[in-house]
Amino acid sequence: PQTVQGVSVEKLRLKMSAVPPPSKMRRTSQKTTHSRSYPRGVGLDFRKLAGLTLLSYIDHHGVTVRAEAPPSELAVAVARHFESMEVDEETCIGGFLQRSQEGTAGPTDYSRETAAFDGRAPPSLARKRRRSKWAARPAEQVAAKVTRTDENGSWILASVQRFYADTETYDVQDEDDTSKLIRLPWSHVMRLSTGAEGCFHKGTDCMAIFPETTSFYRAKVSKNPVWKLSANGNTPLVKEVIVKFEDDEDEQGRTPHRRVPSRYVIPIPHNYFYEESDDVDLTPPTSK
Repeated sequence: PQTVQGVSVEKLRLKMSAVPPPSKMRRTSQKTTHSRSYPRGVGLDFRKLAGLTLLSYIDHHGVTVRAEAPPSELAVAVARHFESMEVDEETCIGGFLQRSQEGTAGPTDYSRETAAFDGRAPPSLARKRRRSKWAARPAEQVAAKVTRTDENGSWILASVQRFYADTETYDVQDEDDTSKLIRLPWSHVMRLSTGAEGCFHKGTDCMAIFPETTSFYRAKVSKNPVWKLSANGNTPLVKEVIVKFEDDEDEQGRTPHRRVPSRYVIPIPHNYFYEESDDVDLTPPTSK
């Protein structure tokens, strides 16, 4: 028999026939691929949604995506998660009817009863992205804490010069002294009220700018606010809030009611920076 370098031609043919063609050979590349094919079973087109809307969905449901994923990839990830969700129609309809009957009362209780919690807090990246989304913009007036203590008057009126998303810090200027910049963490800056929130009922603890100053002092809402339509006549707003400030007694020991524009009335810091996702009952359920 014919030989090639000591190996018979017949044996070479057998070896060659056992090797699959290049198109069928398995690739061993370590490169990670990401599916961008939109699932056919989803009737909703999430690709038409804005990027921030997709990120809100991803943060809320804890969907895993790449940090550098483009909007098209985010839409596919949302669609695939949506497709995989198992929905109990009776529970959804019953919950909707319950909330419509109760109005605005008890939304937190309803959320706790119907939300699925896997025992993990939202990932730090999701929290950071959410805070960046709602960060104050340049030239926006804000309340800024400029002291390390919680003494009354430690929050002042300031204007934002810049927000650094990577470090979650602000550069702000004191409205009374624009000669220098103050670098503050995100937890020392609060955005001002628009008048449409409806969170300042009678008896609510708050902070408000004391008349003829630019400092916020602790106070309590002393009268229920009056709602009025905005200039365009479409949006109900509260234009001013009546409060009583701490340590503001007159010579007779009475604390006067003071009117403060609603824009300069803010929640106490604990309520402002509170996230409902942090308020989770970790007590294990008892067996019945």
